[in-house]
Amino acid sequence: MSKDCNDLTLPGNGTSRAQRLLKSLLPEYVRVDERKMEDLQDFAVNIASELKFINSSNTWNGDDWSGFFDQKIEENQVTNPHFALFLAFLKLFSFAQEDINTLTQRHLDFYYRDVLRLKEKAAVEDQVYLILKLAKHIQAHLLPSDTAFKAGKDDLGKEILFYTENQNVLNKAEVTSIFALYKDQYGRFYKSPIANSSDGIGGELLTEEKQWRSFGRPIELFPDQDRELATIGFAVASPILLMGEGSRKVSLKLTFEPTEGLLDQLKLLPLNDTFEIWFSGEEEWISATIGWENEENSIASKILDFLNKASKWQDIAGVEPVLGPVLDDPEKGIHRPFKGYDIGEITAKNILSRRNSLSGAKFTSVDQVKTVRGIGEDKWHDLEYTFRLSKHELSNDGDGISLTLKCQLLPEDPGVVNYSEEVLLQKFKTSSPMMKINLANTSQSYGYEILKDCQLKKATLSIEVEGVENLILQNDQSILPIGKNIKPFGFRPVKGSNFYIGSKEVFGKSLKSLDLNLLWHALPEGSKGFADHYSAYGNTLERKNQSFTTAIDFLEKKEWKSINSSKTIFSGNNNASLNQNKTISLAEPLWEGISANPNLEEFSEWSPSSNRGFIRLKLNSPDFGHKDYPLIFAREALVPDGKGNLPKEPYTPELQSISLDYSSEESLDISEKEMEGFFHIGAFGEAKIQGENAIPLLAEYENEGELMIGLSDHQKAQNIQLLIQVLDGTANPEKPVPDVKWSYLTGNQWKEFDQYSLLTDETNGLIQSGLLAFAMPREADTSHSILPESTTWIKASVRADSDAIPDFIAVLAQAVKASYESNENDPLRIAKSISAETISKLKIGNSAINKIQQPFSSFGGKTEESSEDFYQRISERLRHKQRAITLWDYEHLVLEQFPEVYQVKCLNHTSYDGDLTKYKALAPRNVTLVIISNVQNKNAVDPLRPKASVAQIEAIREFITAIYPPAVYLHVVNPVFEEIQVKTKVKFHSWADKNFFARKLEDDLKAFLSPWAFEADFNWTFSESLHSSVVLHFVEKLDYVDYLTCFELYHLVINPVSGELLSRTRVEAAKGSRGVSVLGSVGTLGSYGDHLIEVLETEDCLCEDNEIKPAASIASVEEEDLDEEF
Repeated sequence: MSKDCNDLTLPGNGTSRAQRLLKSLLPEYVRVDERKMEDLQDFAVNIASELKFINSSNTWNGDDWSGFFDQKIEENQVTNPHFALFLAFLKLFSFAQEDINTLTQRHLDFYYRDVLRLKEKAAVEDQVYLILKLAKHIQAHLLPSDTAFKAGKDDLGKEILFYTENQNVLNKAEVTSIFALYKDQYGRFYKSPIANSSDGIGGELLTEEKQWRSFGRPIELFPDQDRELATIGFAVASPILLMGEGSRKVSLKLTFEPTEGLLDQLKLLPLNDTFEIWFSGEEEWISATIGWENEENSIASKILDFLNKASKWQDIAGVEPVLGPVLDDPEKGIHRPFKGYDIGEITAKNILSRRNSLSGAKFTSVDQVKTVRGIGEDKWHDLEYTFRLSKHELSNDGDGISLTLKCQLLPEDPGVVNYSEEVLLQKFKTSSPMMKINLANTSQSYGYEILKDCQLKKATLSIEVEGVENLILQNDQSILPIGKNIKPFGFRPVKGSNFYIGSKEVFGKSLKSLDLNLLWHALPEGSKGFADHYSAYGNTLERKNQSFTTAIDFLEKKEWKSINSSKTIFSGNNNASLNQNKTISLAEPLWEGISANPNLEEFSEWSPSSNRGFIRLKLNSPDFGHKDYPLIFAREALVPDGKGNLPKEPYTPELQSISLDYSSEESLDISEKEMEGFFHIGAFGEAKIQGENAIPLLAEYENEGELMIGLSDHQKAQNIQLLIQVLDGTANPEKPVPDVKWSYLTGNQWKEFDQYSLLTDETNGLIQSGLLAFAMPREADTSHSILPESTTWIKASVRADSDAIPDFIAVLAQAVKASYESNENDPLRIAKSISAETISKLKIGNSAINKIQQPFSSFGGKTEESSEDFYQRISERLRHKQRAITLWDYEHLVLEQFPEVYQVKCLNHTSYDGDLTKYKALAPRNVTLVIISNVQNKNAVDPLRPKASVAQIEAIREFITAIYPPAVYLHVVNPVFEEIQVKTKVKFHSWADKNFFARKLEDDLKAFLSPWAFEADFNWTFSESLHSSVVLHFVEKLDYVDYLTCFELYHLVINPVSGELLSRTRVEAAKGSRGVSVLGSVGTLGSYGDHLIEVLETEDCLCEDNEIKPAASIASVEEEDLDEEF
């Protein structure tokens, strides 16, 4: 392919402010008579030398008249009278000279002022923002226009007055809280509950300007250290969660609307690491253990089950080219993805052969599998990876897409109790126990961006509790103690004896199952249990292990409802020994028709008036023989010769312990207004959520940046006027200015202001200082839970590019603007602004105003245009005629209109919007203006790269747009700073401190490569070349440098929009690659290590043999080379 040899880069550096001023345009540049008195005297001498002197004898003796004029005034001021008279004439002649020398100015004035009727620009009065506070007894006050404020006196001793421009209605509202929330590209949220501080939580502002980041954007390199991560999540409240003790397993099944692609998105979530689950405790939130089962054992059982179910080798290995059922572990072993299968045919057949040789033709242990030939460590890792457990479950059933979250509380964990806002410090409007699910900030893949689209239509809570021992135990005689052996049916149990078991936790719920775990004491020890024990009692009533039963009833509305009429209370077959442990299981069907009673009151015992909370075990026949025993004993004792079969004492049932296991389930209907509650957990508060069909799973945060302004003492429907003070130069001018949306908080909902409610916006979308006035709707209230209550909240939000908004200095309410009006004051007063805190009084007192503050200096004042500026402006005006046509027109128009601009370069047929990857040097109809801001007011972010502010660029674009041809596409941009990096080894003189001068060398390099940061009137050059020998010579000539070696020069090109490093190339000579490019130093002022400088301790001068690349081609280095350099 042929090479394009046309260099389309436009030469030249544009026009600087110093170059704009042409002295030839000034009237005094050419003078009609420029002769001074000495020149006139010399002229007189020369003329006189040509005149013959005729003496009194009327003869000429060869003399001339020069002697009369070639004289000087003596030191004692004595001179000849004729010469003094001649000098007086010359003095008088100077007035005629001055008059004739004004001919050019009079000519210009005649044309400019009389013919064209032009005149100097009038002075522009400065303005000031004032904050007014009302007296305590005044709720609102109308401040009329033209209200005068005193600002001291000028140099002439006259009073300086500022007057309000418009009438203003003042009220008591004040800005008392400023919150900010920033969402990064990964969906993580950084909150700033005290946004007007250095760290977002109240840290002192240390900069001179006291600015703070408008939307709480954290520092990119260390965001987690710079700002607090916000917790986003959701929560459910339900009486079912009241779980005081034991091993407690909880699952929350969330069913979503089956939107397209949702299931695939959810599969991308690392479910095990996405959620943190907490329960409401008595003293603090209780952290739950994620998952249920023992993971290692469960994985092993799944592997064994998979291998045991395989009927042919293809079930294990798969068939090429389809991916096999066993996946390759990407982190362990040999990873060759998508090779058809990961366990081959031979290994799969070996597995089946080994399995079939075992007893029962199945694997029973992991060790058996690992002995199979071909199953090495790598393949076992693959099996573990394939059958790894997700601690949560994802499914797609008929109801929709479901995500089931599983967790458990261990027996040693505290009990889950009713929620208390005073203790747990979150604004959940509920008194029921709570389960809180937060998105884990530690997760590498934060789940918000996926989960925010989930629309929840149903939630189901399920619990399984084992080991409830805190019970109310009671028999027909008394309340029984807990923790001691008890007689559940009394000391002489008979048929119909009752044992009551009470628990508000258990029996206030709708049960799916209930297990009574009984541990009996001193059971008969015979091989046949009760059959042996009661063998002497005869067969009137059969008393065997399975003979003893109870009826189980449930108390509901003061009535006993039968659950089961006959349940054995002892374990063991009739002809077997007894086991102390007995579990009585009452499965789900037995509990049908018994609903939950969440309003069950506390109780301590059963009584006939009890409403609910107990089950009853009523002893069936047979009894335990306490009535039969004395009769049988007496009868057998009377048998002669002691041959009677004396009975054993009857067994009195005695329990060592009793506990309950139960399970329960509850569906949460999101449309039910009386539902206990589904809550969103937001960055600054919580809100109860309800909906007719579906609700968002998480609070919606669509914006990258949000700034929330809290107003105290604001009455409904009162207008509010704010002063927004920003710090110019802190915005990222490479980003497009985002649209700012304003909204107000009503309840827990943000509503956008309509087009008529934003009364005033002098900030031009928060990119410059000014007033903002809102007509507050009556809906805006102070009752909410997502932000602090008793406060009226308004919010500014941007969807993206929040760093294009500058830092703020202040947000103040009750602001008014006043303008200076001259009352025969000193004309030069405007040249100096009125310092902050100068204005504090009204000219005419007003009892309604308690305090006046002037937080910032006055601004915007300009003195009347000087004659020099007038002639320059008009001469340019006559050339460009207020139309932007040529390059010269664009450059001079901008310099005239914007005094803060130092230099402008105009490139025609060039398209560049700040993204280097889209730069086009040949783009017809496109005009690009490159703006160099005044380097004396260095950019607050980076003095090495001074850039015009976003507001300035927007103002220039708006100005030029009104006067350029309609077919033009205009681009107003900052220059591209292509960076120069030096890599070298240097040896300092022996007297030089190595640490200090290593830093000084880097500072000196930055000053040499970026001189504009240190010189006020530097003329910028574009697309310049810089040879490595020039930099080398500079370093060698530094007085503290002995010598240097291994010198290398690197040219770096970074895309201003994305920050992406486009190229880093070692060059012999660097050249700006584009017409908008300026070469400067790498790094920032005050930082060290930007240039790669190695200080030599010895005389070692060895260097690697590096190839020097020409500057003609700027190509990227390999990625590994970048890593090596940095």
